[in-house]
Amino acid sequence: MRVVGAAVIADVSGSTPLYESQGAQRAVQEIRWKIDQLRTLAGQSGGDFIHSKGDDILVHFPEAGNAVAAVKTMVAGRADDLLRVHAGVSWGEMLRVPDDLYGSPVNMAARLAALAKPREALVYGTCFDQLDAAARADLRRVDVLQLKGAADMRSVHSYVAGDPSARTETFFSRLGSQAPAAGVTLSHGETAIDLLEGSELTLGRSAESAMVIAAPWVSRRHATVSVANGLVELRDHSTFGTYLTLAPGTETILRRSAVTLSGQGLFSLGAPRQQSEAAVVAFTLARK
Repeated sequence: MRVVGAAVIADVSGSTPLYESQGAQRAVQEIRWKIDQLRTLAGQSGGDFIHSKGDDILVHFPEAGNAVAAVKTMVAGRADDLLRVHAGVSWGEMLRVPDDLYGSPVNMAARLAALAKPREALVYGTCFDQLDAAARADLRRVDVLQLKGAADMRSVHSYVAGDPSARTETFFSRLGSQAPAAGVTLSHGETAIDLLEGSELTLGRSAESAMVIAAPWVSRRHATVSVANGLVELRDHSTFGTYLTLAPGTETILRRSAVTLSGQGLFSLGAPRQQSEAAVVAFTLARK
């Protein structure tokens, strides 16, 4: 069924320190509680919960104002929350099927959620255009992106709960003031694959993966790398996570979440790099 409305993706951050400090059982309980809280809030705000994957939820809102009001509350949270929320919102026509939602607005909401800082919501211009003056009052324009397949440039607006100094200034400033990426080269063993704008690549143990990582601890569909709007995104879909090392930098873990890559570095599927040399992938971004 075709629907028009807002796609909202709200993602929980801070789970990795929680796993490390409180243990897996406590961390899982806190994440589940937070996801349930977000789902309830979305329903109370007029949204239709679609699904939850890992640490995030996808919600469809028929009204743009309700969507933006909901994400403002979601990212605000409480002062004593162990976890923080960041979100992305976009607007347009989508395909609604049982338990899922497809279309450019969903893709853009996912990219914005991945770029947003904790306690920040990023609102794409298609949704901002639907808002009244009151809803726009505390949103600030931060950047311009062109959605693949769209003829026009759209602004992106930010809402930050609490200190406005935490607001995103520009997306590309997060990439070290570098130019947009033209693509990325992924290397594993003797295999090297160039991924260009508008492309996506699957990594995993399955023979159907574009880059097969045969280690037994790697999930069949472990992770994806995509290039869109000059941004290269690594997204983990696995049980055991993906360990990312930027060069130079320290190792961080993604658990069913996404990150925008910059420069060059390494990521290891399913285990820390020093414990899983057989599952290490090197990446190098190419600039326009």
